[in-house]
Amino acid sequence: MTDNNLLDSQETDKSATAKEDDANSNEDKPFFAQGIFNYKDKGTQGVITLFGYELTAPAGLKNPGIVYLSFIFVNLVIFLILKSFISG
Repeated sequence: MTDNNLLDSQETDKSATAKEDDANSNEDKPFFAQGIFNYKDKGTQGVITLFGYELTAPAGLKNPGIVYLSFIFVNLVIFLILKSFISG
């Protein structure tokens, strides 16, 4: 039984190092090549406080303000398009 446990622990060690290697390879790429949702989970960071509510983002996410603004802009455009279809 202990031999099986040793083999299992060695396999999990190999998979853990493979995941770390993948994470390190993403760090070498420039920001635009990694994608906007590819970030390390380091906790949260405060972006802005508005009307007593704090907007937070993952600490590893670069430019969280741009992400929030683009989200608001895209939703506003979708709202205006749907409004024009309903009213017109």
